[in-house]
Amino acid sequence: MWREQINGFLSEKLKIQLHPQKSRIIPLSRSIDFVGFRNFYHHKLLRKRNISGMKRKIISFEKDKVGFGDIIESYRGWQAYAMWANTNKLREKIKKEIIELILKKFNED
Repeated sequence: MWREQINGFLSEKLKIQLHPQKSRIIPLSRSIDFVGFRNFYHHKLLRKRNISGMKRKIISFEKDKVGFGDIIESYRGWQAYAMWANTNKLREKIKKEIIELILKKFNED
């Protein structure tokens, strides 16, 4: 039922069709993985690999493999991307980790 209605709309209005074997209707409670987010009915979350990627960069900064400018640039880009999901607490936690590392490095010098 839903598939036929969706296919009808797509072919009539947009002149495109769903791939018969690759498309399926699933409940949003299971989430849909799309453009770096896990999309649910009422909210979006980042993929775990996007979060762990930022954490790896923090570890690289801690081990002096990347510099201050690099970690700030990485965080700003990641934060601009992450703000499109429901990530307020996560972004604050990551920011706090970076600030603590910067202060620790500053006090060592």
